[in-house]
Amino acid sequence: MATVRRMKKTPRVLVGAILLTILLSALPCPAQVIGRPAETSAQRNARMKWWREAKFGLFLHWGIYSVPAGTYKGKQIDGIGEWIMNRGKIPVAEYRQFAQQFNPVKYDPDAWVRLAKEAGMKYIVITSKHHDGFALFDSKATD
Repeated sequence: MATVRRMKKTPRVLVGAILLTILLSALPCPAQVIGRPAETSAQRNARMKWWREAKFGLFLHWGIYSVPAGTYKGKQIDGIGEWIMNRGKIPVAEYRQFAQQFNPVKYDPDAWVRLAKEAGMKYIVITSKHHDGFALFDSKATD
């Protein structure tokens, strides 16, 4: 009897998944949402050609979340470090205090670039403003 019930539910779930896929495919892609026209696969391939050829690069996640370094109130917070505010349930006012401690006095971008080049990297991407709202540059949009 349980098997029969499961078999009856499976087509409903499958139909639901198919309908959801159809509905989602009708929505604009993120590029369209920000005002950029949709790309054809040929256009995307041309744009991504440099990246595919470069193959090796450096992606830097660096910001306020590096101050607690994965630990909050003496407890290691599971997951990736840049999600510590969310996963550690740190109140905004308390998390904001980490900004006062973020003082990268040994920051040496020339050394980072030199090291990346020596390792054979062809590009560097840095999160200059992450989802926590803190930017690594002065901005009139935020404090």
